[in-house]
Amino acid sequence: MKQGEISKVSICGCGWLGLPLAKHLVQQGMETWGSKQTAEQALELAEYGIHGVALSLPLSLEQPVLPSPLASFLDTDLLVINVPPGRYAGAVEEWGVIVKRLSATAKQAGCRKVIFISTTAVYGDCKGTIDEWTDPRSNTLSGKAHLAIEQYLRAEWGDEVVILRLAGLIGPNRHPVRYLSGRQGIENGKDKVNLIHQEDCIAAISQIVARWPHYPIMHLAAPQHPSREAYYRQMAQMAGLPLPEFADSVERNSKVIDAAKTCGWLSLCIRHADLLSEKPEI
Repeated sequence: MKQGEISKVSICGCGWLGLPLAKHLVQQGMETWGSKQTAEQALELAEYGIHGVALSLPLSLEQPVLPSPLASFLDTDLLVINVPPGRYAGAVEEWGVIVKRLSATAKQAGCRKVIFISTTAVYGDCKGTIDEWTDPRSNTLSGKAHLAIEQYLRAEWGDEVVILRLAGLIGPNRHPVRYLSGRQGIENGKDKVNLIHQEDCIAAISQIVARWPHYPIMHLAAPQHPSREAYYRQMAQMAGLPLPEFADSVERNSKVIDAAKTCGWLSLCIRHADLLSEKPEI
């Protein structure tokens, strides 16, 4: 393997995004490892050509020698950390400990590079057009926790980590219109939407794997930003769902995530750019 070349990727979290990413990397000829929470789930990954490992987080600090499969999983050219915090009380605080422990254990096991899947929620209170140089202003517990982990990983890994902040995720069996359909009096209907399709996330990560970038922080959002009211009413109509009703509101200087720099750095063309034309995959 040439210096800096990535030939083995381990994906921590083979769920809605991680599993199709792993399948894609296998198709690209990459040695691909993936984690699931149980041994039975891990074994099922083999049918896709993925080396499955059962990984229960947080990793124990009382385990001086890692089990062989887990050691092989973490001794990798690249670890993709794709582990979102849970939704129960105390989950966000626990998640911070989990990711830090995972990072430290991976480095000790021989991992060479990391991609951390973060969120554009770190921009919190920011207004107007947001590019990759905009300073975050997190205003939620999750946003603050993600930002803290980003800073921790950059301090620990230096040039060997890429932070990829994703806007709202859409794609197969995942679309916010399911939760807004039929609701009444929804606030802030004039705010702009910031969304990105699963397929575009996978394409971006694949480009990072193929050519490690010089830019440590990137973000992704489709270039079209209709209002929430226009977008979700259109999506409900296309899906044959009851239309959501929005309360009267004024147009605010809401966030617009501009990912043009990231797309340029990665030579990436957003495939799902015209949000209003695509039927939600629910």
